[in-house]
Amino acid sequence: MKFFSLIFMTVFSLVLAGTGNPEKNQLFRKAAHEIVLSPERSMEVLDYIEKNFQLDDKESDRLIYLRAKSLYYQNNLTDALKIISKENEHFFPDLMILRRNILYSFNISDTFYPKDMPLNNDYRFSKKIGQLMTRISGNGKPVDSEELLVVLKEIRPCHPEVQRENMLTFSEYLAQHDSGRRYQDFLNQIRNLYKNDPVFKILYIKYLLKNNISGAAGILIAELPEESLEQSTNVYLKYRYYDLLVIYYSKTDQYLDYKEAVQKKEVLFNAIDRVAFSAKNKWFGILEENYRNELNSAITARRYILFSVLGIAVLLIIFISVRLFHIRSQIREYEDFRIKLRSNQDRKAVQSQGISEKTETLLLLKLQDFEKTTDYIRPDISLQSLAKKLDTNTKYLSEIINKHKQKNFNTYINELRINYITGKLKEHTVYRNYKIKYLAEESGFSTHSAFAAAFKAVNGLSPAHYIQLLTHKEEE
Repeated sequence: MKFFSLIFMTVFSLVLAGTGNPEKNQLFRKAAHEIVLSPERSMEVLDYIEKNFQLDDKESDRLIYLRAKSLYYQNNLTDALKIISKENEHFFPDLMILRRNILYSFNISDTFYPKDMPLNNDYRFSKKIGQLMTRISGNGKPVDSEELLVVLKEIRPCHPEVQRENMLTFSEYLAQHDSGRRYQDFLNQIRNLYKNDPVFKILYIKYLLKNNISGAAGILIAELPEESLEQSTNVYLKYRYYDLLVIYYSKTDQYLDYKEAVQKKEVLFNAIDRVAFSAKNKWFGILEENYRNELNSAITARRYILFSVLGIAVLLIIFISVRLFHIRSQIREYEDFRIKLRSNQDRKAVQSQGISEKTETLLLLKLQDFEKTTDYIRPDISLQSLAKKLDTNTKYLSEIINKHKQKNFNTYINELRINYITGKLKEHTVYRNYKIKYLAEESGFSTHSAFAAAFKAVNGLSPAHYIQLLTHKEEE
């Protein structure tokens, strides 16, 4: 009897061990689900998991992968590059695929291939898509329907989440080079595969607009989560969204909306361009440091080889020559990138000279007077309405706010609103008893979530925690 009891307990323990921690698994799913639309929130979940749970090797890999992806989506490429750097001793397939896609996003080919990686199905599929893209761009040969069927068949056994960036790049290329709507069915199936990912819906809508199917495009645009996209911390998602609006408003002759979408798109473009330049420079530094480490390791190893001093010298010269050739190629690419960026900056500087010094001073004074009022808590305030109130145009007003306040219009208004409600909380204790929803409405926000996000961005704390801190300090 004791023997059977022991067997039962052993089997039961193994079953429990296999199921893992339900809360931890749910948090991982939450982080993965929110990462595209709210990568900052996903990062908070990952920090909580790392702090409060014990992770096995597979879970640690999962956390590293999601963290690198979240940083990338937030345009924090410097920290993302630290994770995907070649210096890391342990590379698993998901991170290796993400590394290749991040580097590809600013036109750098990854030459690092771990020996055991080709055995992995996800990595093989990723490499196949890359080879297909290389073939298409090389000889211009279109993708036939059989090849697309193979892609659809093979991606489902793989992990669509891991292959997301590959499929996005591949789908964008097909959409841009399609003639006669031959790829519409494939793009629609990919959209359905990633049905909870707004990027693929945006890509499909742009494809419809390109082919003059404006009616269906308009219906799909109305289904997009406008407020969530506006508040998203995924810089690349927001850029794609505003790029879609620019195309849509242009085709439907909505001039004012078109101008506003162009301005928002340009702000994001500047941010992405600036960070990409810095990240590319950082990556060249990593390559150079890796080169020095490899060279030092080679020299140290060869000190113990006594075959021939001449043979070692020849090997080192060949090695250094090859490395220097690669570095010169990278430096030339880096210089071309700097010249292009400088040209863009000069062109934008010339465009920004349209405001006279007198007009700029007057507009700044008007903004100061505006900040002394509480007009900014009106829910219907917009760039257009404020420009009209200050007797100027939206272009001038947007440029003045960007230049002197170092923020865009929405961030500027949200900060004024948060400072207003923060003052109320400090000066009038009765406000601390109000519900967060009332505080949001009082300060001009249309939703609780938008208010909470803006409050945390300004004060570094959620509204509830901030009120607790104020109360605690007064009690002391």
